[in-house]
Amino acid sequence: MTMVTSPGPRAAWVLALAGFLFLSPLAAYAQTTSLADTPLEVQVWPGGEVGYTLFVVTGHIPEDAPLPATVRLPLPANAEVIWSGEILGGPLSEDPEREVTVVDASGGPALEMTAEATRTVQYEAIGPPLSVVDGMTTSVFIWTQSVPTGDVVFSVRIPASGETVEIDPMPVGSPRVNEAGERLYTLRPVVLPEGQSFTVTAAFGPRGAGTPAGGVPPVLVVLLGLLAVAVAALLVALARSRRSTT
Repeated sequence: MTMVTSPGPRAAWVLALAGFLFLSPLAAYAQTTSLADTPLEVQVWPGGEVGYTLFVVTGHIPEDAPLPATVRLPLPANAEVIWSGEILGGPLSEDPEREVTVVDASGGPALEMTAEATRTVQYEAIGPPLSVVDGMTTSVFIWTQSVPTGDVVFSVRIPASGETVEIDPMPVGSPRVNEAGERLYTLRPVVLPEGQSFTVTAAFGPRGAGTPAGGVPPVLVVLLGLLAVAVAALLVALARSRRSTT
């Protein structure tokens, strides 16, 4: 069940990151400002909440759209929204919170809010639980594009303790690293039609527990090693055969 909290103090985990659910019959029919031509950012944070995946969704209102503007952002199934509002670009404590409504958009559930002061809207939510197998902590984050937006840019935040990292789809470029040693991996932007789902799988663990992001799976390394030994043995046998016939 999707849950939305009423405005309150911003969660402590958001500070590290540098309402009561109501359904209005009028809100479902309110005219909204389209975000179809602006990018959408989705940051996935496995372990941001103990045992769970946190995620942050940021939308951008077109420059030619008048304020206040009512917008809709895709809302994954079973997400628990813990903060929603506008981003001023200064201290997080000054970002104004906004009430939200969950509506049924053409492609699935969406979060609706009205921006009054800025063109950047954001919500933060608790997503799927984590699983731990053989020392690897894994998050499977499923996103459904319930409303049209521009390119969707996914990123994954990995804690400093994650020496081995596996991310699918594969990130592009090198991760950004903050003072705490956390790494932010960015995926290639994707265009998602309404109703289409996109899955981001992220895993991390101690060194040697899995496959580093962009690296070669340990099993493949072993197979390549065995192949190299076999080729070397074949070359030696051929050399001996040539010597025996001369």
